[in-house]
Amino acid sequence: MKQQLVDYFQKLTDESYQFLDAVRLPSDIIPLQKLLPDLSAKLANLKASMIANYKNLNRPQCDWYKVQTNLGVGLNSIGMLSDRLSILIIKEWCLRNKTNPNLVKADDLYRTHTMDIIHAMASASPGSSSMNTKITHHQSDVTANSWEEAFYGLLSTNILNWESQEVLYIKDITSLPCEELRSYIAYFSFGNIQRNEYIQYCEELYWRKD
Repeated sequence: MKQQLVDYFQKLTDESYQFLDAVRLPSDIIPLQKLLPDLSAKLANLKASMIANYKNLNRPQCDWYKVQTNLGVGLNSIGMLSDRLSILIIKEWCLRNKTNPNLVKADDLYRTHTMDIIHAMASASPGSSSMNTKITHHQSDVTANSWEEAFYGLLSTNILNWESQEVLYIKDITSLPCEELRSYIAYFSFGNIQRNEYIQYCEELYWRKD
């Protein structure tokens, strides 16, 4: 069963790379007020087809009743590991496709970090992913009805978070107009709330019996 799950998560990763090829993230820094509507629209248009592609991978059904649950899960829950996998997928794609690509570093990232997470996911036990949820009165309209939809939502949210944070690593944020800076701060908090909710959905729906 473990090797079947490793194969499945590798296929999920490959499918996600193709998804990013279709989205085609920009190499230039784009202001948030333009980035979010344009990128969100692309992600929304691809949502149904990508969820269908994920479902066509035919995820092996793990009988969680037989999984060892007496061991500590900690942060190695499916929800938290899905979050890490999605970020690694985005990072590798950027290393291959954005300005000044570094294919050697991208290959090394997949061989070490990504495959390590994939093997951890194939060996995961039921756990809790809500431990990192922020204490907040804010809510989002996040919802998911299947593991595949939850993973797509998490990957999409992390794409938006990744791209919206590019300005922090490339530009001098002290030079940004106050209103633009306020917009970034407001979106980061909203994006992280969505991310945490999708992490929880990934955990719950992965173990749910269909």
